[in-house]
Amino acid sequence: MTAQLLALLLLGLVAAHLIGLLLVQPNGTRIHVISRDQMAEHAAVAWRLAQLPAAQAQEALARASDGDTRYRLDPDPQIDAAHEEGGDQDLLRQRLQAQLGLPPEALRISLREADDGPALLRIALRTPAGLWVNTQQQPLITQGWVRPLRFSVPVSTLPVLLIVALFLRRILRPVKALAQAAERVSRGEEVAPLPLTGPQEAREVSAAFNLMQQRLRRFVEDRTRMLAAISHDLRTPITSLRLRAELVDDAALRTAMIRTLDEMQVMVEETVRFARDDAHAEATREIDLAELLQELAQEHASQGRDVQITVQKNAQQKVQNNVLHETLAQQDAPLRYRCRPVHLKRALSNLVDNAVRHGQRARLSLIVEHDGSLSILIDDDGPGIAEEHLQEVFKPFVRLDPARSGGNFGLGLAIARSCIEAHGGRLELRNRHQPGDQGLQACISLPA
Repeated sequence: MTAQLLALLLLGLVAAHLIGLLLVQPNGTRIHVISRDQMAEHAAVAWRLAQLPAAQAQEALARASDGDTRYRLDPDPQIDAAHEEGGDQDLLRQRLQAQLGLPPEALRISLREADDGPALLRIALRTPAGLWVNTQQQPLITQGWVRPLRFSVPVSTLPVLLIVALFLRRILRPVKALAQAAERVSRGEEVAPLPLTGPQEAREVSAAFNLMQQRLRRFVEDRTRMLAAISHDLRTPITSLRLRAELVDDAALRTAMIRTLDEMQVMVEETVRFARDDAHAEATREIDLAELLQELAQEHASQGRDVQITVQKNAQQKVQNNVLHETLAQQDAPLRYRCRPVHLKRALSNLVDNAVRHGQRARLSLIVEHDGSLSILIDDDGPGIAEEHLQEVFKPFVRLDPARSGGNFGLGLAIARSCIEAHGGRLELRNRHQPGDQGLQACISLPA
Protein backbone atom coordinates (compact mmCIF):
# COMPACT_ATOMS: atom_id res chain seq x y z
CA MET A 1 0.00 0.00 0.00
CA THR A 2 2.87 2.38 0.84
CA ALA A 3 4.52 1.70 -2.52
CA GLN A 4 1.25 2.37 -4.35
CA LEU A 5 0.70 5.68 -2.55
CA LEU A 6 4.29 6.80 -3.19
CA ALA A 7 4.01 5.83 -6.86
CA LEU A 8 0.77 7.78 -7.16
CA LEU A 9 2.36 10.79 -5.47
CA LEU A 10 5.40 10.57 -7.78
CA LEU A 11 3.17 10.51 -10.85
CA GLY A 12 1.32 13.55 -9.55
CA LEU A 13 4.56 15.48 -8.98
CA VAL A 14 5.91 14.60 -12.43
CA ALA A 15 2.61 15.66 -13.99
CA ALA A 16 2.78 18.95 -12.09
CA HIS A 17 6.31 19.53 -13.42
CA LEU A 18 5.22 18.81 -16.97
CA ILE A 19 2.31 21.22 -16.68
CA GLY A 20 4.62 23.85 -15.21
CA LEU A 21 7.12 23.44 -18.04
CA LEU A 22 4.32 23.64 -20.57
CA LEU A 23 3.15 26.92 -19.08
CA VAL A 24 6.64 28.39 -18.69
CA GLN A 25 7.99 27.17 -22.02
CA PRO A 26 5.25 27.30 -24.69
CA ASN A 27 5.24 24.82 -27.51
CA GLY A 28 7.66 25.63 -30.36
CA THR A 29 10.22 27.48 -28.21
CA ARG A 30 13.79 26.30 -27.75
CA ILE A 31 15.44 29.15 -25.83
CA HIS A 32 15.15 29.07 -22.08
CA VAL A 33 12.68 31.67 -20.88
CA ILE A 34 15.25 33.51 -18.70
CA SER A 35 17.86 33.47 -21.45
CA ARG A 36 15.32 34.78 -23.97
CA ASP A 37 14.47 37.71 -21.72
CA GLN A 38 18.16 38.51 -21.29
CA MET A 39 18.80 38.38 -25.05
CA ALA A 40 15.92 40.79 -25.68
CA GLU A 41 17.08 43.17 -22.96
CA HIS A 42 20.66 43.20 -24.28
CA ALA A 43 19.44 43.97 -27.82
CA ALA A 44 17.27 46.81 -26.50
CA VAL A 45 20.21 48.33 -24.57
CA ALA A 46 22.41 48.10 -27.67
CA TRP A 47 19.70 49.88 -29.73
CA ARG A 48 19.58 52.72 -27.18
CA LEU A 49 23.37 53.03 -27.16
CA ALA A 50 23.21 53.42 -30.93
CA GLN A 51 21.28 56.71 -30.40
CA LEU A 52 24.53 58.33 -29.21
CA PRO A 53 26.83 60.12 -31.67
CA ALA A 54 28.36 57.66 -34.12
CA ALA A 55 31.86 57.59 -32.57
CA GLN A 56 30.55 57.20 -29.02
CA ALA A 57 28.02 54.58 -30.13
CA GLN A 58 30.68 52.46 -31.86
CA GLU A 59 32.96 52.68 -28.82
CA ALA A 60 30.16 51.75 -26.38
CA LEU A 61 29.04 48.80 -28.48
CA ALA A 62 32.64 47.58 -28.84
CA ARG A 63 33.13 47.66 -25.05
CA ALA A 64 29.84 45.72 -24.58
CA SER A 65 31.02 43.01 -26.98
CA ASP A 66 32.75 40.04 -25.36
CA GLY A 67 33.87 36.87 -27.13
CA ASP A 68 30.92 35.42 -29.04
CA THR A 69 28.66 38.25 -27.90
CA ARG A 70 28.96 41.05 -30.46
CA TYR A 71 27.27 44.43 -30.92
CA ARG A 72 27.98 46.51 -34.03
CA LEU A 73 26.53 49.54 -35.75
CA ASP A 74 26.47 49.03 -39.54
CA PRO A 75 24.86 50.65 -42.55
CA ASP A 76 23.10 47.39 -43.47
CA PRO A 77 21.61 44.47 -41.54
CA GLN A 78 23.64 41.26 -41.36
CA ILE A 79 20.48 39.14 -41.55
CA ASP A 80 18.83 38.27 -44.82
CA ALA A 81 15.32 39.58 -45.29
CA ALA A 82 14.05 36.01 -45.62
CA HIS A 83 14.83 35.41 -41.97
CA GLU A 84 13.49 32.43 -40.07
CA GLU A 85 10.25 32.48 -38.20
CA GLY A 86 9.47 30.39 -35.13
CA GLY A 87 8.24 30.42 -31.57
CA ASP A 88 11.31 32.12 -30.09
CA GLN A 89 11.56 34.65 -32.94
CA ASP A 90 7.91 35.58 -32.61
CA LEU A 91 8.19 36.09 -28.84
CA LEU A 92 11.35 38.21 -29.23
CA ARG A 93 9.76 40.23 -32.04
CA GLN A 94 6.65 40.96 -29.97
CA ARG A 95 8.69 42.06 -26.96
CA LEU A 96 11.13 44.28 -28.85
CA GLN A 97 8.40 45.92 -30.92
CA ALA A 98 6.41 46.69 -27.81
CA GLN A 99 9.47 47.89 -25.88
CA LEU A 100 11.14 49.98 -28.62
CA GLY A 101 8.16 50.86 -30.80
CA LEU A 102 9.76 49.49 -33.97
CA PRO A 103 7.79 48.67 -37.12
CA PRO A 104 8.01 45.10 -38.43
CA GLU A 105 10.39 46.01 -41.25
CA ALA A 106 12.88 47.55 -38.77
CA LEU A 107 13.48 44.26 -36.97
CA ARG A 108 15.05 41.01 -38.16
CA ILE A 109 15.76 37.92 -36.03
CA SER A 110 17.60 34.70 -36.87
CA LEU A 111 18.25 31.64 -34.69
CA ARG A 112 20.81 29.08 -35.80
CA GLU A 113 21.33 25.78 -33.94
CA ALA A 114 24.37 23.61 -34.65
CA ASP A 115 24.83 19.96 -33.72
CA ASP A 116 28.50 20.42 -32.81
CA GLY A 117 28.50 23.97 -31.46
CA PRO A 118 26.56 26.59 -29.54
CA ALA A 119 23.39 28.16 -30.89
CA LEU A 120 23.60 31.71 -32.27
CA LEU A 121 20.86 34.29 -31.95
CA ARG A 122 21.26 37.29 -34.27
CA ILE A 123 19.07 40.37 -34.04
CA ALA A 124 19.17 43.38 -36.36
CA LEU A 125 17.39 46.60 -35.28
CA ARG A 126 17.11 49.74 -37.39
CA THR A 127 17.80 53.04 -35.66
CA PRO A 128 15.93 56.31 -36.37
CA ALA A 129 19.08 57.46 -38.23
CA GLY A 130 18.72 54.58 -40.70
CA LEU A 131 21.67 52.56 -39.38
CA TRP A 132 21.39 48.98 -38.16
CA VAL A 133 22.41 47.56 -34.78
CA ASN A 134 23.56 44.01 -35.44
CA THR A 135 23.79 41.76 -32.36
CA GLN A 136 25.04 38.21 -32.01
CA GLN A 137 24.48 36.26 -28.76
CA GLN A 138 24.57 32.67 -27.52
CA PRO A 139 21.24 31.78 -25.90
CA LEU A 140 20.69 28.88 -23.54
CA ILE A 141 18.88 26.16 -25.49
CA THR A 142 16.71 23.78 -23.50
CA GLN A 143 17.01 20.04 -24.14
CA GLY A 144 13.30 19.37 -24.54
CA TRP A 145 11.60 17.91 -21.48
CA VAL A 146 14.36 15.59 -20.33
CA ARG A 147 16.95 18.02 -19.06
CA PRO A 148 14.64 20.22 -16.95
CA LEU A 149 12.90 17.20 -15.47
CA ARG A 150 16.20 15.45 -14.79
CA PHE A 151 17.13 18.25 -12.44
CA SER A 152 13.83 19.50 -11.07
CA VAL A 153 12.12 16.17 -10.38
CA PRO A 154 14.80 14.69 -8.07
CA VAL A 155 15.38 17.99 -6.26
CA SER A 156 11.70 18.59 -5.56
CA THR A 157 10.27 15.08 -5.29
CA LEU A 158 12.86 13.18 -3.24
CA PRO A 159 12.41 15.28 -0.08
CA VAL A 160 8.63 15.16 -0.51
CA LEU A 161 8.64 11.39 -1.00
CA LEU A 162 10.90 10.91 2.02
CA ILE A 163 8.64 12.97 4.27
CA VAL A 164 5.50 11.29 2.95
CA ALA A 165 7.07 7.83 3.39
CA LEU A 166 7.85 8.60 7.03
CA PHE A 167 4.30 9.78 7.64
CA LEU A 168 2.84 6.78 5.80
CA ARG A 169 4.96 4.45 7.88
CA ARG A 170 3.62 6.01 11.05
CA ILE A 171 0.05 5.96 9.75
CA LEU A 172 0.14 2.40 8.38
CA ARG A 173 2.03 0.80 11.28
CA PRO A 174 -1.20 0.28 13.29
CA VAL A 175 -2.92 -1.06 10.17
CA LYS A 176 -0.15 -3.62 9.61
CA ALA A 177 -0.29 -4.62 13.27
CA LEU A 178 -4.06 -5.03 12.95
CA ALA A 179 -3.69 -7.22 9.84
CA GLN A 180 -1.12 -9.43 11.57
CA ALA A 181 -3.28 -9.72 14.68
CA ALA A 182 -6.35 -10.60 12.61
CA GLU A 183 -4.38 -13.30 10.78
CA ARG A 184 -3.22 -14.76 14.11
CA VAL A 185 -6.74 -14.70 15.52
CA SER A 186 -7.99 -16.51 12.40
CA ARG A 187 -5.46 -19.25 13.22
CA GLY A 188 -6.86 -19.50 16.75
CA GLU A 189 -3.97 -17.80 18.54
CA GLU A 190 -4.38 -15.68 21.63
CA VAL A 191 -3.45 -12.09 20.77
CA ALA A 192 -2.70 -9.35 23.27
CA PRO A 193 -4.83 -6.20 22.96
CA LEU A 194 -3.53 -3.88 20.26
CA PRO A 195 -2.05 -0.55 21.41
CA LEU A 196 -4.18 2.44 20.50
CA THR A 197 -1.64 4.42 18.47
CA GLY A 198 -1.57 6.27 15.18
CA PRO A 199 -4.26 8.46 13.63
CA GLN A 200 -7.74 8.70 15.10
CA GLU A 201 -9.21 6.30 12.53
CA ALA A 202 -6.51 3.68 13.22
CA ARG A 203 -7.09 3.99 16.97
CA GLU A 204 -10.82 3.48 16.49
CA VAL A 205 -10.27 0.37 14.34
CA SER A 206 -7.79 -1.07 16.86
CA ALA A 207 -10.21 -0.41 19.72
CA ALA A 208 -13.02 -2.11 17.79
CA PHE A 209 -10.77 -5.11 17.10
CA ASN A 210 -9.84 -5.40 20.78
CA LEU A 211 -13.51 -5.26 21.75
CA MET A 212 -14.42 -7.87 19.12
CA GLN A 213 -11.71 -10.24 20.34
CA GLN A 214 -12.82 -9.75 23.94
CA ARG A 215 -16.42 -10.54 23.05
CA LEU A 216 -15.44 -13.60 21.02
CA ARG A 217 -13.35 -14.92 23.91
CA ARG A 218 -16.19 -14.30 26.35
CA PHE A 219 -18.66 -16.02 24.03
CA VAL A 220 -16.51 -19.15 23.70
CA GLU A 221 -15.83 -19.26 27.43
CA ASP A 222 -19.53 -18.86 28.24
CA ARG A 223 -20.44 -21.63 25.80
CA THR A 224 -17.82 -23.95 27.25
CA ARG A 225 -18.98 -23.28 30.81
CA MET A 226 -22.58 -23.84 29.78
CA LEU A 227 -21.82 -27.19 28.16
CA ALA A 228 -19.70 -28.23 31.13
CA ALA A 229 -22.57 -27.37 33.45
CA ILE A 230 -25.02 -29.34 31.31
CA SER A 231 -22.64 -32.30 31.33
CA HIS A 232 -22.29 -32.11 35.09
CA ASP A 233 -26.06 -31.89 35.55
CA LEU A 234 -26.67 -34.84 33.23
CA ARG A 235 -24.27 -37.14 35.06
CA THR A 236 -26.54 -37.37 38.09
CA PRO A 237 -29.69 -38.59 36.26
CA ILE A 238 -27.60 -40.87 34.02
CA THR A 239 -25.98 -42.43 37.09
CA SER A 240 -29.38 -42.76 38.74
CA LEU A 241 -30.82 -44.46 35.66
CA ARG A 242 -27.84 -46.82 35.53
CA LEU A 243 -28.41 -47.87 39.13
CA ARG A 244 -32.05 -48.52 38.38
CA ALA A 245 -31.14 -50.44 35.24
CA GLU A 246 -28.99 -52.75 37.35
CA LEU A 247 -32.15 -53.77 39.21
CA VAL A 248 -33.97 -54.90 36.07
CA ASP A 249 -34.53 -58.66 36.17
CA ASP A 250 -34.53 -59.21 32.41
CA ALA A 251 -30.84 -59.66 31.52
CA ALA A 252 -31.21 -58.71 27.85
CA LEU A 253 -33.20 -55.60 28.68
CA ARG A 254 -30.75 -54.68 31.46
CA THR A 255 -27.78 -55.02 29.11
CA ALA A 256 -29.44 -52.90 26.42
CA MET A 257 -30.36 -50.17 28.91
CA ILE A 258 -26.86 -50.06 30.39
CA ARG A 259 -25.31 -49.91 26.90
CA THR A 260 -27.61 -46.99 25.99
CA LEU A 261 -26.72 -45.14 29.20
CA ASP A 262 -23.01 -45.71 28.56
CA GLU A 263 -23.42 -44.24 25.09
CA MET A 264 -25.21 -41.24 26.56
CA GLN A 265 -22.36 -40.75 29.03
CA VAL A 266 -19.76 -40.89 26.27
CA MET A 267 -21.78 -38.50 24.11
CA VAL A 268 -21.95 -35.97 26.95
CA GLU A 269 -18.20 -36.21 27.55
CA GLU A 270 -17.43 -35.93 23.83
CA THR A 271 -19.63 -32.85 23.57
CA VAL A 272 -17.79 -31.14 26.40
CA ARG A 273 -14.42 -32.10 24.90
CA PHE A 274 -15.50 -30.75 21.51
CA ALA A 275 -16.49 -27.41 23.06
CA ARG A 276 -13.29 -27.17 25.09
CA ASP A 277 -11.14 -27.92 22.06
CA ASP A 278 -12.96 -25.17 20.19
CA ALA A 279 -12.06 -22.72 22.96
CA HIS A 280 -8.38 -22.69 21.84
CA ALA A 281 -6.98 -22.99 25.34
CA GLU A 282 -3.66 -24.41 24.14
CA ALA A 283 -0.83 -21.97 23.46
CA THR A 284 0.68 -21.87 19.98
CA ARG A 285 4.32 -22.73 19.38
CA GLU A 286 6.61 -23.67 16.53
CA ILE A 287 7.13 -27.38 15.90
CA ASP A 288 8.53 -29.76 13.30
CA LEU A 289 5.39 -30.87 11.49
CA ALA A 290 7.11 -33.88 9.92
CA GLU A 291 8.17 -35.02 13.39
CA LEU A 292 4.60 -34.62 14.63
CA LEU A 293 3.37 -36.91 11.86
CA GLN A 294 6.09 -39.42 12.71
CA GLU A 295 5.01 -39.49 16.34
CA LEU A 296 1.43 -40.00 15.23
CA ALA A 297 2.48 -42.87 12.97
CA GLN A 298 4.50 -44.44 15.78
CA GLU A 299 1.53 -44.38 18.12
CA HIS A 300 -0.74 -46.05 15.59
CA ALA A 301 1.96 -48.53 14.54
CA SER A 302 2.38 -49.57 18.17
CA GLN A 303 -1.30 -50.55 18.11
CA GLY A 304 -0.72 -52.80 15.10
CA ARG A 305 -2.25 -50.44 12.55
CA ASP A 306 -1.02 -50.11 8.97
CA VAL A 307 0.10 -46.47 8.59
CA GLN A 308 2.42 -45.14 5.88
CA ILE A 309 3.93 -41.64 5.57
CA THR A 310 4.91 -39.91 2.34
CA VAL A 311 6.77 -36.59 2.37
CA GLN A 312 7.00 -34.49 -0.79
CA LYS A 313 9.26 -31.47 -0.73
CA ASN A 314 10.33 -29.48 -3.78
CA ALA A 315 8.81 -32.13 -6.08
CA GLN A 316 10.97 -34.86 -4.44
CA GLN A 317 9.03 -37.71 -2.85
CA LYS A 318 10.17 -39.75 0.12
CA VAL A 319 8.14 -42.75 1.31
CA GLN A 320 8.45 -43.86 4.93
CA ASN A 321 6.81 -47.03 6.21
CA ASN A 322 5.71 -47.17 9.81
CA VAL A 323 8.93 -49.00 10.65
CA LEU A 324 11.33 -46.56 8.94
CA HIS A 325 9.60 -43.22 9.27
CA GLU A 326 11.96 -41.98 12.03
CA THR A 327 14.81 -41.60 9.49
CA LEU A 328 13.08 -38.56 7.98
CA ALA A 329 14.12 -36.23 10.80
CA GLN A 330 17.70 -37.42 10.51
CA GLN A 331 17.98 -36.75 6.78
CA ASP A 332 15.91 -33.65 6.08
CA ALA A 333 15.69 -30.18 7.59
CA PRO A 334 12.78 -29.69 10.01
CA LEU A 335 9.47 -28.51 8.54
CA ARG A 336 8.78 -25.65 10.93
CA TYR A 337 5.14 -24.77 11.51
CA ARG A 338 3.49 -22.64 14.19
CA CYS A 339 0.40 -24.30 15.64
CA ARG A 340 -1.21 -25.80 18.76
CA PRO A 341 0.47 -29.22 18.59
CA VAL A 342 -1.85 -31.19 20.89
CA HIS A 343 -4.93 -29.77 19.23
CA LEU A 344 -3.61 -30.43 15.71
CA LYS A 345 -2.36 -33.90 16.60
CA ARG A 346 -5.77 -34.87 17.93
CA ALA A 347 -7.44 -33.70 14.71
CA LEU A 348 -4.98 -35.74 12.62
CA SER A 349 -5.43 -38.72 14.92
CA ASN A 350 -9.19 -38.56 14.44
CA LEU A 351 -8.71 -38.65 10.67
CA VAL A 352 -6.24 -41.53 10.87
CA ASP A 353 -8.61 -43.45 13.16
CA ASN A 354 -11.39 -42.88 10.67
CA ALA A 355 -9.19 -44.10 7.79
CA VAL A 356 -7.98 -47.23 9.62
CA ARG A 357 -11.45 -48.07 10.93
CA HIS A 358 -13.16 -47.90 7.55
CA GLY A 359 -10.29 -48.51 5.12
CA GLN A 360 -8.00 -51.01 6.90
CA ARG A 361 -4.95 -48.74 6.47
CA ALA A 362 -4.00 -45.05 6.31
CA ARG A 363 -1.52 -43.39 3.97
CA LEU A 364 -0.36 -39.93 5.10
CA SER A 365 1.21 -37.55 2.57
CA LEU A 366 2.87 -34.32 3.71
CA ILE A 367 3.40 -31.96 0.77
CA VAL A 368 5.37 -28.71 0.94
CA GLU A 369 4.15 -26.40 -1.81
CA HIS A 370 6.36 -23.88 -3.61
CA ASP A 371 4.71 -20.96 -1.81
CA GLY A 372 5.47 -22.47 1.60
CA SER A 373 1.95 -23.72 2.30
CA LEU A 374 1.43 -27.29 3.48
CA SER A 375 -0.93 -30.05 2.42
CA ILE A 376 -1.62 -33.22 4.38
CA LEU A 377 -3.44 -36.03 2.58
CA ILE A 378 -4.88 -39.00 4.47
CA ASP A 379 -6.04 -41.82 2.18
CA ASP A 380 -7.83 -45.03 3.04
CA ASP A 381 -9.02 -48.03 1.03
CA GLY A 382 -12.58 -48.01 2.31
CA PRO A 383 -15.89 -47.72 0.46
CA GLY A 384 -15.84 -43.91 0.49
CA ILE A 385 -18.80 -41.62 1.05
CA ALA A 386 -21.58 -40.64 -1.33
CA GLU A 387 -20.85 -37.29 -2.97
CA GLU A 388 -24.01 -35.69 -1.59
CA HIS A 389 -22.95 -36.55 1.98
CA LEU A 390 -19.33 -35.30 1.89
CA GLN A 391 -20.26 -32.07 3.68
CA GLU A 392 -22.93 -33.53 5.92
CA VAL A 393 -20.47 -35.79 7.77
CA PHE A 394 -18.78 -32.73 9.29
CA LYS A 395 -21.87 -31.94 11.34
CA PRO A 396 -21.69 -33.08 14.98
CA PHE A 397 -23.40 -36.41 15.79
CA VAL A 398 -24.05 -37.21 12.12
CA ARG A 399 -23.58 -40.91 11.28
CA LEU A 400 -24.48 -41.85 7.74
CA ASP A 401 -24.81 -45.61 8.02
CA PRO A 402 -23.76 -48.47 10.29
CA ALA A 403 -20.83 -49.31 8.02
CA ARG A 404 -19.15 -46.00 8.87
CA SER A 405 -20.35 -45.55 12.44
CA GLY A 406 -18.60 -48.38 14.21
CA GLY A 407 -19.47 -47.22 17.71
CA ASN A 408 -18.35 -43.60 17.29
CA PHE A 409 -20.70 -40.68 17.87
CA GLY A 410 -20.10 -38.50 14.82
CA LEU A 411 -17.79 -35.94 16.46
CA GLY A 412 -14.40 -36.98 15.06
CA LEU A 413 -14.70 -35.17 11.72
CA ALA A 414 -16.40 -32.17 13.32
CA ILE A 415 -13.54 -31.84 15.82
CA ALA A 416 -10.95 -32.29 13.07
CA ARG A 417 -12.43 -29.63 10.81
CA SER A 418 -12.90 -27.21 13.71
CA CYS A 419 -9.22 -27.61 14.61
CA ILE A 420 -7.97 -27.24 11.04
CA GLU A 421 -10.07 -24.12 10.43
CA ALA A 422 -8.85 -22.69 13.74
CA HIS A 423 -5.33 -22.93 12.28
CA GLY A 424 -6.43 -20.96 9.21
CA GLY A 425 -6.59 -24.09 7.08
CA ARG A 426 -9.22 -26.11 5.25
CA LEU A 427 -10.35 -29.73 5.47
CA GLU A 428 -12.06 -31.45 2.54
CA LEU A 429 -13.14 -35.01 1.84
CA ARG A 430 -12.81 -36.51 -1.63
CA ASN A 431 -13.56 -39.89 -3.15
CA ARG A 432 -10.81 -41.54 -5.20
CA HIS A 433 -12.13 -43.35 -8.26
CA GLN A 434 -8.95 -44.15 -10.20
CA PRO A 435 -8.57 -47.75 -11.38
CA GLY A 436 -6.77 -49.68 -8.66
CA ASP A 437 -6.88 -46.70 -6.30
CA GLN A 438 -10.25 -46.22 -4.68
CA GLY A 439 -11.25 -44.97 -1.28
CA LEU A 440 -11.67 -41.76 0.70
CA GLN A 441 -9.13 -38.95 0.87
CA ALA A 442 -9.04 -36.28 3.58
CA CYS A 443 -7.20 -33.21 2.25
CA ILE A 444 -5.85 -30.69 4.78
CA SER A 445 -4.52 -27.37 3.51
CA LEU A 446 -2.51 -25.26 5.97
CA PRO A 447 -1.26 -21.72 5.24
CA ALA A 448 2.43 -20.86 5.22
